[in-house]
Amino acid sequence: MNPNFYRTLRAPALWIGLLAVAVLPFVLPNYYLHIATLTLVYIALASAWNIVGGVAGQLSLAHSLFVGAGGMLASALLLKLGVNMWLGAILAAAASAALGAIIAWLDFRFRLGHLTFALITLAFAEMAEIVVIGWEFLGGASGLFLPKDTGQFSQMQFGGVQGAFWMMLSLAVVAIGANLVVLNAPLGYYLRSIRDNENAAQAIGVGLLGNKIKAMVISAVLTSFIGTAYARYLTFADPYLLASPVLTIEIVLFATVGGLGRAFGPALGALLLVPLGEVLRGKLGGVLPGLHYFIYGATVVAVIMLSPRGLLPLIQDLFSGKRKSATPTAPAKAH
Repeated sequence: MNPNFYRTLRAPALWIGLLAVAVLPFVLPNYYLHIATLTLVYIALASAWNIVGGVAGQLSLAHSLFVGAGGMLASALLLKLGVNMWLGAILAAAASAALGAIIAWLDFRFRLGHLTFALITLAFAEMAEIVVIGWEFLGGASGLFLPKDTGQFSQMQFGGVQGAFWMMLSLAVVAIGANLVVLNAPLGYYLRSIRDNENAAQAIGVGLLGNKIKAMVISAVLTSFIGTAYARYLTFADPYLLASPVLTIEIVLFATVGGLGRAFGPALGALLLVPLGEVLRGKLGGVLPGLHYFIYGATVVAVIMLSPRGLLPLIQDLFSGKRKSATPTAPAKAH
């Protein structure tokens, strides 16, 4: 493993930030704790997508397919067949892995360009939404109401918003950790070489199909499991939320604003935009129609214009510039 991986794990800022997040359930009222929990859901989803979209450079718009598989299929297995939701989550993740591998194979087989791949994966997402809405086993257009959350963890019940917060925090840590592992493992170097130049990567012996499948399967499995936990937290598997391609667009937006291809970039984007959107909607939604959307959109545009590479690279550049300016320079020698 790359030494940078261990240096990141030993960074004091990482553990201080994690500790600060861990105390939130004890200080926040339920409304703001719900926003924090929702933020963690999107941190996890954006980080899972980043393995494919950021590290591998494959602009997949099919991730609502995996969220829907996790949320809708696991819920249907519980309600219609009595399958434990943990087992249902595993089965849904396996189905998502198979679908992800098929999508990666199609990309390799037909050597799809970035725009073509994005459009084809968007078509997969649209078809998946139609299938979910039209399939009665998955609840159809009405969705599925899950049993009341009584706190039985063995049944994937979290015991309210506090328990859900801990679950989503765990999933967010796993998703970010997966990014760190991939980025610092040989797989990460292979994926970045594929992202930068597929033909050159193949010429030096990097396997395109195997590495693309690995990236998509890892991302799909993580996304599916997060989708199951999200549906359980909401206690309602809503096809118009969990299987909607709009969800993928939001995930891509958060990852792009934070910084693609970086372990903490997507998390930073979600950390900024999810609370901003929820608070603006709560505070300004009834003041003037559309005002909260305007402010939200203006913020996104301003961030992208200020730093097209994302917020994290901008922050890193600012800190590296400060460190350089603070470093004393040696006096010039007299000749």
